[in-house]
Amino acid sequence: EMRQLALVAHNHMKPAMKQFIETYSEILKKFRITGTQTTMKMCKSMWGEDDPAIHYGLTCTSGPLGGDAQIAALMCMEDLGGIIFFVDPLSAHPHQADIDSLLRLANCGNVIVCPNPASASSMMHTLRCALLKGERARGMIPSFFETLESPAVEEYKHQQAVALANVIKGNSPSAPAPQAAEPPKEVGKSVSFGTEKSVSFGEPAPVEEEKKKKEVAAISQTTIDRALMGQSMMFSDERLQALLAVESDDDSDDDEEDGSSDEEAPTAKVSKGLFGIKTSSTKKSRGRMGLKKLGKSVRKMIIRD
Repeated sequence: EMRQLALVAHNHMKPAMKQFIETYSEILKKFRITGTQTTMKMCKSMWGEDDPAIHYGLTCTSGPLGGDAQIAALMCMEDLGGIIFFVDPLSAHPHQADIDSLLRLANCGNVIVCPNPASASSMMHTLRCALLKGERARGMIPSFFETLESPAVEEYKHQQAVALANVIKGNSPSAPAPQAAEPPKEVGKSVSFGTEKSVSFGEPAPVEEEKKKKEVAAISQTTIDRALMGQSMMFSDERLQALLAVESDDDSDDDEEDGSSDEEAPTAKVSKGLFGIKTSSTKKSRGRMGLKKLGKSVRKMIIRD
């Protein structure tokens, strides 16, 4: 026995469906017709319900109430061989998800689908030829006699089998292939080449106290000179006067070496010029000594900071 043939039409396509049924009634009566509620009422009103030569199939509910889903269920139960579905392409449908599901499952099951009157009319000629051939019609309309499937289904089943095998083995279905672990990085390792310098790999080793002292003592005289000239830091006049006053007692030994301890200490005058800080003294012989004291004070401040 051949499987059912479904007739479905949207509201604006129902007049076209009625005309189609009237035109090809002699062919359609040879099949078990199923469809949504309105289409089935249309067929019974034209053919009658008491004719023993006509075998009606399942009468489904209206499409928005689940009729399309019922037709898809018939397909999954292997009792549907073809679908003539006049789709309205210009209207929105509240059950669009059911329509898409029906058409998708028809493609999965490789079932004959006619989505418009032109394709349906062409299909009627094929069905007429198949009915005339009788038993030899299986090759012309195979979906009415056996279960078919899309070529993509085989690959899908293979992927499902692999996923199931991975789950049974305890692996994740989509787990990536294990990657080789990277070797751990050596931290704080140094290589000596017979000199004081060393090459370190990874993070540097902790700095020793002696190295810190060397870095502090490595402040060049050029940095101090720039500080005096106001290029790297600027001091106010009051701060420079205070530095000279504080350092005058600490540098008394240096004054004795220069042979000028008995002389009166010079008064330093500080002014800001175009190129930085300028210092001058009332006595020219004491100018270098004041500059020397100022340099020592600035050096100590830089080292202390």
